[in-house]
Amino acid sequence: MTPFVWTIIALTAAVLVLWIFSTPKGLQAPETFSGRVRYVVDGDSLYIDGHRPQVRLWGVDAPEQSESGFKAATDYLFLIAQSQPVTCQIVDRDRYGRSVARCFLSDGREVNRLMIESGTAREYRRFTKGFYSR
Repeated sequence: MTPFVWTIIALTAAVLVLWIFSTPKGLQAPETFSGRVRYVVDGDSLYIDGHRPQVRLWGVDAPEQSESGFKAATDYLFLIAQSQPVTCQIVDRDRYGRSVARCFLSDGREVNRLMIESGTAREYRRFTKGFYSR
């Protein structure tokens, strides 16, 4: 091959590498995983078989244990999700190392949205920018 061809190949490879590593997170396919809900921690956190670490529901702000409404939120998440198969799309990782994700039941309903629409949790607008309010 001529030096010109090698230059074209090298430039093409360089552009490809730059494109791969500079693609905005939103344009990449989200990491997904599936499994049964093994344990509901509270109104916005759960454990899923075959996935580590704990999963935090993206955009969901449920009452903490010391707050009013904690039991209602936890009970509702247990009712809709405990032992159910779910598919989750990881949106982020939080400072505790948990997967922050949108989780969907096998019938397509989103667990996160169900929690907010039930009134047992609020939309965490700091992160969602009103995604669930639209």
